[in-house]
Amino acid sequence: MICDMAVAWRNLRARPIQTAIPALVIGLALALSLAVAMLSDGAKEGIIQASDPFGVMVIGAKGSGQQLVLSSILLQDDPIGNIPYTIYEDLEHDERVQLAVPLAFGDNVAGARLIGTYHDFFELRTSRSAPPAFQLAEGRLFAVVEDEHADEDHAEDADHDAEEGELEEAEEHAGHEGHDHDAGLFEAVLGATAAKDLGLNIGDQFETTHGFGEGIASDHHHEPYTVVGILKPSGTAYDGAAFTQIESVWHVHEVDPNDTLAPYVGEQLGASDQVTAVLVLPASFAGQNQIYQEFYTGTDAQAAFPGAELTGLFDMIDQAQEILSLIGYMVLGIAALTVFLSMYNATVAREHAIAVMRGLGSSPAHVVRIVLFETLFVTLLGAVLGRVIGYAAARIIADVYSAQSAIPIPLRLLPEWELLLWALPLGVGALAGLVPAALAYRVNVVEKLFPS
Repeated sequence: MICDMAVAWRNLRARPIQTAIPALVIGLALALSLAVAMLSDGAKEGIIQASDPFGVMVIGAKGSGQQLVLSSILLQDDPIGNIPYTIYEDLEHDERVQLAVPLAFGDNVAGARLIGTYHDFFELRTSRSAPPAFQLAEGRLFAVVEDEHADEDHAEDADHDAEEGELEEAEEHAGHEGHDHDAGLFEAVLGATAAKDLGLNIGDQFETTHGFGEGIASDHHHEPYTVVGILKPSGTAYDGAAFTQIESVWHVHEVDPNDTLAPYVGEQLGASDQVTAVLVLPASFAGQNQIYQEFYTGTDAQAAFPGAELTGLFDMIDQAQEILSLIGYMVLGIAALTVFLSMYNATVAREHAIAVMRGLGSSPAHVVRIVLFETLFVTLLGAVLGRVIGYAAARIIADVYSAQSAIPIPLRLLPEWELLLWALPLGVGALAGLVPAALAYRVNVVEKLFPS
């Protein structure tokens, strides 16, 4: 047996091209199946990890629930639209809600989304006992700006002072409370990936553009934001975002009510006194269902469960995996034919040499074992190449996608695939070698050694 294997290996080394090509075809077929399986598993794991901190319900504009979840949690789609800020206020004061976090989208800085929110965002956790998912690596959080009602109270006080003849003092007071940097507006906290990609540090400034992509921005805002903090990596899509006060987002999108386009612009993303979505952590399961039903029957907004919507996304991933796996099996079939043709042609070309071996005393079984070992070695080499190519391709694709989306794709070995990925090529090799082995077995020694 050892002698047969040694002879088979020597024969393969004697024809490197005919050996390498079938092995490479088998390797590519296995690499496709392996990479697809690893990336599918990693994508699901990464999406689950990226969505863990964001509660169990998302409130947003009416439309596709999956689009709402993808845009507000994974930052992978354009938002459907905006909802009135009063919806967030109602949820914030609702006894059935443990935590409500508003999100206002609309601008970006060099492709990184700018998100208006409150400090409650940085209290989001993967579980009640877990530490906050978003923690500062350096600096501080952006300043808290007084709400609109407080601004109105200050304005009324200023008017009263002016009526009493203290106009100068009122103007100074109104100037201090106005929408400017002195009032704490336009401070930004960067996610870990955003800080790295943008090359910004504490104290640096940047300007934003309207829209969600660097290449499609059509409206440049000239109010500079100052970086006051940088977050630690969270393993979510928000690592690639920048955070500021909602009031800052509102301010750059304020519209003159006398403008004829005001009714249209007021409906656009980032419009003043609106939010894009609200992340909700209900206080109880019963309260959660009640809130969902209220939005389901209402007309102002919709509620979506990230878990349910992501399950639908996983089904789509599984379907894509099945299709690509089927393609991989088809390629493996082509590889089997390639191995068969290679071994068949090699056997035909060596009929005289096989006849000499038989004439020197080799048994037909000895010749058959040599041919079968050759095909098995070719497919075994393909299995090794498939793992090398598959793992490398999965790692490169995962890194590229993670860099683009900030969603991690953790890769792991798949024990359930190991047996299959070894058994398939060996089975293919055994089947592909049967006909060449039978041909070698039936070589007519007399005819080949003493042709007439």
